[in-house]
Amino acid sequence: MSNVFLFIKGGGFVMYPLLALSVLAVVVIVERLLAYAQFGDLAPGLLRQVLGLSRDGKFEEALKFCQERKGPVAACLCVVLMHRNQPTREVERIVEETGQDYFLKLERLLPVLDTTTTIAPLLGLLGTIVGMIGAFNAIAAQQRHGNNDSVLAGVGEALYATATGLIIAVICFAAYNYFAARLRTITSETEQAATKLINVLTERHHSERSHHESAEQTEEFVSGAK
Repeated sequence: MSNVFLFIKGGGFVMYPLLALSVLAVVVIVERLLAYAQFGDLAPGLLRQVLGLSRDGKFEEALKFCQERKGPVAACLCVVLMHRNQPTREVERIVEETGQDYFLKLERLLPVLDTTTTIAPLLGLLGTIVGMIGAFNAIAAQQRHGNNDSVLAGVGEALYATATGLIIAVICFAAYNYFAARLRTITSETEQAATKLINVLTERHHSERSHHESAEQTEEFVSGAK
């Protein structure tokens, strides 16, 4: 533990904002992991069940399956089934609104990681510049007093700050890309699931209408023959 304090102290004043950024990054990463676990469930297997039941006309049973699951896929499928008798464009609009509620929750705080990825190396660079300035000043003083310790301290300050900034940036960059990739996957699979269900319902509606029209034509033909 004492080595950590010495490391922070050796990096100069820039280490304190870097330390604050590192704590903030850890908090955001943990919070995002919990948020994705809560709002990012893709409900695997649900789409297949719902499509099969919808093709058989078992809409209430399909709706029950959707209501028992969590996440944007289940919510959007549920919306499609509940508004299946409305025009397709209206259903798509409601699905988009429902999905956006989840996507915004998943996207929240990601800019913090993106910004930290940019700021941390810049702060490290600032620490490097400050440390090197101190080293050059120490070199000038050395020529007068012959003291090497201050020169090494300045170089150490520069290296500590740079290393810390890069470590924070690498961690935040990896976390940001991980969450961004998951968000793209969740968004894509949610939209695809809703589109597939809408297509199945549309096909079933057209099939029912064609069957009904065919039955009417047959009945008219029989009535005319009589």
